[in-house]
Amino acid sequence: MTHIDAFEFGSITIDKKTYNYDVYIMPSGKIEEREHSHEITGQQIMHVLKENPDIILIGKGTSGVAKLTKEAKKLLSENKIKFFEDNTYNIIKKFNDLAKKKKVAAIIHTTC
Repeated sequence: MTHIDAFEFGSITIDKKTYNYDVYIMPSGKIEEREHSHEITGQQIMHVLKENPDIILIGKGTSGVAKLTKEAKKLLSENKIKFFEDNTYNIIKKFNDLAKKKKVAAIIHTTC
């Protein structure tokens, strides 16, 4: 089971490895670099949907500045995927709890 150990502005530590960039956390536990952006796009939603998550968590940065595009919201709705979006600190707590019992994907913005 994947576990987020720590988060601070600009970096996230997952399973004892620190990433100094935005990440995707796939339900399989694979961690991938996400292009740094303040928008979560439909393409990014499609990327995590490849692993058929039960839920997608969206960490919108320390202040919650990142936004889901209309296309991203439409894809989530069309695919009937449950999702939560919040500042990254709150998403980390939710991820660590939900990942114990569900297939969770996360899109994490690590700055603002």
